[in-house]
Amino acid sequence: MTKKNIKTSIKEKRRQRKGKVAITSNDELYSTLGGEIFAEKPTESKLKKIKTKIVERKRLRPLRENEYNYKAMATKYSETNVAQQLGNYRQAMEFLAHVTLSKNIDNDKIVDKLKDLMYSYPNVDMSSFVNKHHAILYSWIIENLVRVYGQKYLGTIYILGGGIGMLGAMLLDTALRLENIRSLDINGTCKFLADEMMKKEVLNDWKFKASTQDLFKVGYETNRFSLTLPDGTTSKEFSEVPGIVINTNTSYLANMENDWYKKMIPDTRKMVLVGETGNVSRPYSSSKEFNATFPMTFEQYTGTLTIEDKQYYMKIGIK
Repeated sequence: MTKKNIKTSIKEKRRQRKGKVAITSNDELYSTLGGEIFAEKPTESKLKKIKTKIVERKRLRPLRENEYNYKAMATKYSETNVAQQLGNYRQAMEFLAHVTLSKNIDNDKIVDKLKDLMYSYPNVDMSSFVNKHHAILYSWIIENLVRVYGQKYLGTIYILGGGIGMLGAMLLDTALRLENIRSLDINGTCKFLADEMMKKEVLNDWKFKASTQDLFKVGYETNRFSLTLPDGTTSKEFSEVPGIVINTNTSYLANMENDWYKKMIPDTRKMVLVGETGNVSRPYSSSKEFNATFPMTFEQYTGTLTIEDKQYYMKIGIK
């Protein structure tokens, strides 16, 4: 087509448009539907009469302690729930916005894992584990683990109170030299969600595996346990040695220092312990009190983290 023909065509289209009815304005459209947008102009007195309702966003609600049942949970949690799914995405944005691991992260698979989990299971509230506090707390733990241990071999990592596996997923994004990760939580829903989020690692000879094992029934010298599989059967019992134990829940169970730490943890075991202030079963008033509660033969890190109105205390070392 020549330039002359193009110009002619454009002029012809313009002439055709001139003959059409003019576009109706928005105000005219609203008038034909029964009046203007504001038939009666709002006054200050009328605006004061308008009742406003503030809806607080529900967050940090604990998951119900369900018995692990893969088929039942897969059906229930995959049901459509748009409101809950949007809430979970909102929590994920808050979580990822407060993760501070840019220098230590080897990759960012955590983003895809979290996205896929929330897409596949919209009918479960994840706010107890995907939030600002956990993002900052887990970042702090990992940053100091990397600083303390670097490229030293850590073996199998046991995470007590592992929730839905967020800390475990973040650990796998680092360059830390580890063998496997075990995420223990007595909540069956946590086991389900953790294994689903980390399903590639679960299928890779249990590089990651969640369990509902009680932390007071774990063998911290050599642990023997069997797991309930997705088909409802029980795995063969096997043994492994925890290389390092991470417990972020020392403030959520009473008398952890005597019944758990002193009686159950063997000497020379690598430990990461976190306590906190606030409305918990065992609050600590200061870092000094927390450190004295869990004595170690070799302390590699002690520190305090403040998030809003709460303080967290952590120590890394060898019992």
